[in-house]
Amino acid sequence: MISLYKIEDVGKYRIKPDKTKIAVELRGTSEDEKPTTINGKGIDNGSVFIEIDTGNVYFFDLESGEWNEV
Repeated sequence: MISLYKIEDVGKYRIKPDKTKIAVELRGTSEDEKPTTINGKGIDNGSVFIEIDTGNVYFFDLESGEWNEV
């Protein structure tokens, strides 16, 4: 199960007038599928996913659309 710990409306912090992207911090297990959308909005560059069972940390790369382990 994935838990959402932080969500920021990127429109407030960066120039994205259509507000179609959100910056998030997510936590889940290594078996959880890392999402690329939440509530119909795309996940923004630099969003974070922490695997609570392994301690691995991933950042979302908007250009490739992939989660990359740090």
